[in-house]
Amino acid sequence: MLRRILPQFARALVGGRVEPMFGMYEVGRSFARGHWRQWPAHQSSAVWEFLHAWWGRSLVDPAPAVPVHEILALCGEASTTLGPWLTVWEALDHEMSDRHLAEAAAAWEYDLLGDQLPWDARDYDDESGMRGELAAWLVRHVPRRLHLRKGSATLLHRVRLIGLTGPARWEDPHWPGHRY
Repeated sequence: MLRRILPQFARALVGGRVEPMFGMYEVGRSFARGHWRQWPAHQSSAVWEFLHAWWGRSLVDPAPAVPVHEILALCGEASTTLGPWLTVWEALDHEMSDRHLAEAAAAWEYDLLGDQLPWDARDYDDESGMRGELAAWLVRHVPRRLHLRKGSATLLHRVRLIGLTGPARWEDPHWPGHRY
C-alpha cells in the first residue's frame, strides 16, 4: 500500500500535515514495515532520494514544517540506521543546521542522559546501538558547532555528561539536580 500512496504521503509529510499519535518515528517505522528497501531498484532509490532531499532541505530551512529532530527519527526508523543522516548533518556548515542541532540536543538530552533513545525503539533488537551512535555523535559534534552560541553553556554541559558513564556522570557538578 505504501507504494500506491507515497507521492501524496510525501507531499503531506513535507507540508507538515501528517500528525502521528506519538512521533514521526512511527511514520519511519511504517516505511520500514513496507519493506521499501526491497522494492525494485528504481522505486527504492526514489524513496532514498525523497528522504535525503527532505532531510537536507530541512536542515537549512529556518522553519521546517516538521522539527529536524523528528525528521531524523523518521529517517532513522525508515532506514534502520542513523549513519547516513548524521553524516549529512555533520558535513553541513550552516547557521540553520547549527540552530536545529541545538534544538535537537535540547530535545534529546533528558532521554540520552537516561541512556534511552529519544524515541520509542521497541522494534529494535539493538536499541542501544542506535542510541550509542546518536549519543557519541552529539558528544563529538555539538561542542564544536555550538561553543560560540549564546546561552548554550548548560546544553554543552549536558551533552558532555551524555559522554560520561556511571558515577562520572552522576557525580559531576553539572548533573541535573546535583548539589554540593
